[in-house]
Amino acid sequence: MMKLTVKQLIEQNNEKRKLLTSENVAYYDDLLVYIRMNKFKDERATEIALLNLLDEILEAQKEGKCAEELFGTSPKGYADKIIESLPKESKRSIIEFGLEILFTLFGWYLVVWGIWPMINQENQTVYIGSLTVSALLLIASLLLLVLLVFKVIKNQAFSDQKKKTTATWVLGLLIGILFVVGIMSNFLLQPFGTAMKMTYYTPFGLGCFLLLASYVLKKSRENRVE
Repeated sequence: MMKLTVKQLIEQNNEKRKLLTSENVAYYDDLLVYIRMNKFKDERATEIALLNLLDEILEAQKEGKCAEELFGTSPKGYADKIIESLPKESKRSIIEFGLEILFTLFGWYLVVWGIWPMINQENQTVYIGSLTVSALLLIASLLLLVLLVFKVIKNQAFSDQKKKTTATWVLGLLIGILFVVGIMSNFLLQPFGTAMKMTYYTPFGLGCFLLLASYVLKKSRENRVE
């Protein structure tokens, strides 16, 4: 039998979840979010474990049982046991996933930054020193934000809907502020270092290239069967 890719496993999971009752889907979705937020665990093994878990709930559902009766009222403890049993992600996959996030965030930053020069068709002068500092600060801030997002989503997985909604709004606000501060830093930071001329389409084009690279990495990860 041919092995399923990560993407195929996720698609199968999404289809089977449609068969769950509203009570069971709420219980399972909390488990799914909590388990998936552990990105240092093998992604394919994680999706297989989630699919097996879903199959157990569907079998119990046929017998008139709910997920809470099957796994108890403390899903977090059960999820922690599943996470402990999962193999660690390979270093290669961790690096690829990190690059995927980095390319995505930095790509959108460059696209947003490059829109105004594109509209006005104005070439720009950038200074290597100040550009390097602002880029490093932005990358560090974005990576810290990603870690915060994963931590908050994981911690709120078993909270009530009101707390989940509040956490979502707070994270969205932080992301918005970070992008604004990152873009404004280019104008507020005193220029220093070697000056370099840059055509008006370069930031936007580079941003699109990074987003494309992120998409390629994502598809490669989803279609891997090892």
